Amino acid sequence: MARIPTRLWRQMTRPRFRLLLVHNEPRLLEIFEQAALFAGGELVEAGSYERAVERVSNEHFEAVVISPVLPNFSRQGFARVVRNSRLNSQSSVTLLTGTRGRGRAAPEAGEISMLQRPMHADDLAPFFKHLTRALRAERRGQRRLSFRTNVQCVKGLTRFQATSVNLGTTGMLLDLLAHLRLNEEMELHFNLEPTRPALVLRARVLRMDTPGRVGVIFQGLSSQSRQLISQFIDQHLPDRT
Repeated sequence: MARIPTRLWRQMTRPRFRLLLVHNEPRLLEIFEQAALFAGGELVEAGSYERAVERVSNEHFEAVVISPVLPNFSRQGFARVVRNSRLNSQSSVTLLTGTRGRGRAAPEAGEISMLQRPMHADDLAPFFKHLTRALRAERRGQRRLSFRTNVQCVKGLTRFQATSVNLGTTGMLLDLLAHLRLNEEMELHFNLEPTRPALVLRARVLRMDTPGRVGVIFQGLSSQSRQLISQFIDQHLPDRT
C-alpha cells in the first residue's frame, strides 16, 4: 500500500472545525460529540466558567455553544468574554434554549443566536450544515484567523494604538481611533503570543471599511515573518478547505 505523504495525511485527518461546548450534562455531550464527528469537526468541552474562559483565551474555535443549565454561570457575560478574546472575537456564539428564536444583542457583543436544545444527534444536522457551509465560504476567500491583540502603530513621529480584528499572511484588519488615508504606510508592532518577541512589520492602508476600521497589507514581509504568521494561523485554524 502506497504511503500517504505526511502533509496530505495531516490535511485529511485535520478536523474541519473546532466547537467548544460549555455544559455539565453527559447526555448533551454525547449528542454533540456524535453530531460533530459526523460533520467532520472536533468537539472540545468545558464544564465550568473558569475552564471555559481558559479555553477561549488560549485556543481558537469556529463556534461556541453554551448549555442553559450551568449553575452560577452568566451566559451573556461569557459571550462578552468570547467577543473580547484574542482568538475568538469573530467566532459564533450559540445559546441552547427550550424554544426556537434569535437571541437579543448582548451588551457590546452583537447578536447571539439561539438553538433549540437537541434531543438526538440528528437534531443538530441543520446547525452543523449551516456552520460548515459558512466556513467553506469564508475559507474560499483569503485565509484569515480571528485574532485580537494590541497593535502599536508608528507613522513618522506619531505613535498610536490599534486592536487587530483578524490576521492573514498578507495583512490584517485593525480597529483604531487615529485618522488614516488610503495608501498611507506605517510600522506595526504586535505579539502573536504573549511570551514571544513582538513582530515589527511595515504595512500600507489598503481599504477603509468604516472610519474606525481599516484593512492593511504587509509591505516587504520577510520569509521568516511570513512563516511565523502562517504557522500561527495553521495552529489555530484546523482546516484549509
